[in-house]
Amino acid sequence: MIMANVLKEIIELLVGGISGMAKGLASGINEYVSDLFIATGEAGAMGLSTFGGMVAIFGGIALAVGITRRIFNWLITLGGRN
Repeated sequence: MIMANVLKEIIELLVGGISGMAKGLASGINEYVSDLFIATGEAGAMGLSTFGGMVAIFGGIALAVGITRRIFNWLITLGGRN
């Protein structure tokens, strides 16, 4: 019975350490990404940072180009069918 309690305590310590480390890592990543993409001021979050805006613009351009390319490929294949 004592071995079972010792084993249970060891498992709780290991799992607690892993979950604590994961929570700390997640909060650090969250803070880093927030600082990278969100511009903050005295009143709090004000909008996207310059980098965040550029990512949004280039992401929108890439999405538009990809969708347009797929539409053109689909239209081209319509003419080749019998």
